[in-house]
Amino acid sequence: MPVKLRTYWKRYLLGAVALVVVLAVGGPLFYAKVIEGDAAAPLAVGTDRTAATGELGGTYAVSAGSESGYRVHEILGGQSIDAVGRTQDVSGSATVSGSQVTAGDVTVQLATVKSDQARRDNQFTGTIMNVAEHPTATFRLTEAVDLGEGFTGGERATADATGELTVRGVTRPVTFPLTAIRNGGGIDVSGSVPVTFADFGVTPPSIGDFVTVDPTGQIEFLLKLTPAA
Repeated sequence: MPVKLRTYWKRYLLGAVALVVVLAVGGPLFYAKVIEGDAAAPLAVGTDRTAATGELGGTYAVSAGSESGYRVHEILGGQSIDAVGRTQDVSGSATVSGSQVTAGDVTVQLATVKSDQARRDNQFTGTIMNVAEHPTATFRLTEAVDLGEGFTGGERATADATGELTVRGVTRPVTFPLTAIRNGGGIDVSGSVPVTFADFGVTPPSIGDFVTVDPTGQIEFLLKLTPAA
């Protein structure tokens, strides 16, 4: 074989080997950081609000601007990421008396929960949540939540909420911290509910050693409550 041809093939093979190494090492990182991108920030009550107005109390409806969804940790090709899916298809109500929330319920339409990846959304609505049979997730408050005197005056308040969470037809008791603040004539409420998937008959998906999902996650929510008509 001529010297020039041997040199060409040597360079070609070295380049091919280098490419394989780059893909093996950098491919998962590229997918996790570029294809997946950065996870959305947790849902939380914001600072963009108006001063509290009117009397506090009565029945409030979950209104436009409300969101709910999931956050779960994944190992994707050796890279650590947070998978986040959300929907604004949220409904419900809350009853307030003074500084106390005495009743409340929230319903989330699971078929409209979307992440940044269609493959993940198909798994979520299919084998994971089986939305054909269980189209909603619900929460019902079972104990009054006292937000404190400062809340009635417009201060941000944090308290624990206790109730029943129903996912995939399974109901479990849950307790979690929430944050609430008055916003004009309404109330903004946010929080995160820790869940263990097995408690609700959910098996975290996995694809060999390439994708593994933690057995626990969070259900996040941001509720915009406005006085019911």
